[in-house]
Amino acid sequence: MAVQNPHDKFFRESFGRTEIARNYLEEYLLAEVLAMLDLNTLHLQDGSFVDETMREHQTDLLYQVQLANGDAAFIYFLFEHKSYPDPLVILQLLRYMVRFWEQQLKDGLPLAPIIPLVVYHGERPWNIPTDFHSLLKVPVVLHPYLPSFHYHLSDFSHLSDETIKGEIWLRVSLSVLRAILNPQLHRKLDDLIELLFELKYRDTGLEYIYAVLYYLSGATEKVTREDLRRALLRHGAQGEQTMATIAQEFIQEGIKQGIKQGLEQGLEQGLEQGLELGRLREKQNIARQLLKLHDVITVSEITGLTIAEVEELQREVSAN
Repeated sequence: MAVQNPHDKFFRESFGRTEIARNYLEEYLLAEVLAMLDLNTLHLQDGSFVDETMREHQTDLLYQVQLANGDAAFIYFLFEHKSYPDPLVILQLLRYMVRFWEQQLKDGLPLAPIIPLVVYHGERPWNIPTDFHSLLKVPVVLHPYLPSFHYHLSDFSHLSDETIKGEIWLRVSLSVLRAILNPQLHRKLDDLIELLFELKYRDTGLEYIYAVLYYLSGATEKVTREDLRRALLRHGAQGEQTMATIAQEFIQEGIKQGIKQGLEQGLEQGLEQGLELGRLREKQNIARQLLKLHDVITVSEITGLTIAEVEELQREVSAN
């Protein structure tokens, strides 16, 4: 499997959490369908059915669930992270569903129903039909000879923040997915950070905060790491502590880049310079931001820079 892109990774980290997937189904699935499912039995399955050539634009997750009568059923999430709707997605869905049924037969299991769901967050609204018959322009008399099914669509490309429903975990994940392709993302950072920090006292909440922040810093060019640091700092002490931790990880990334550069040059001196340059520049960037809120000694303790180095940065900040 190819290396996960940021959209793929974040969707798996979000909807791969049973509590988020369950809350999504509770809020967005049709009531009559929801009544047929025992969500207490919801269980994530291993594996993927997406074509290798489609992994850049699609991510899938499969959950097993019991029906009200005790029979097994499956819920198939297909996450579309193209910037535009794809009219062929229903054909791809059919192929993935058939692959799953073939696997069931191979395992000696009876075929079970699959509920296909498409989650979309592109730049353009999803304005194409969700039924298979719409893909083929044929006379109605031929419809009985064709596959006939719909998928459940959730299009978050044009919804306002107020229309995003659910518990805090789900609202954070959907708000971030909705905002990531927005050209005005940098203006929405403060609102996203404020919503995000509602998770800080939840179990695994801090872990998920980091996942969101790295998604925001790695999946788009509409905001920079500097934008992210500033947004975190604007949220005071709670933002600063998280920012400092993330900044330290950025330093480690800078070190890794220095190692890579040194190895490529094949020179021990180049390696050492790369290490020191990556470490120093990241520490200086962090210190410049922290000096807006703290004294020289505190900044020195957080970043590891000497007091003299921090004082020099303070003079530079004051001069600008």
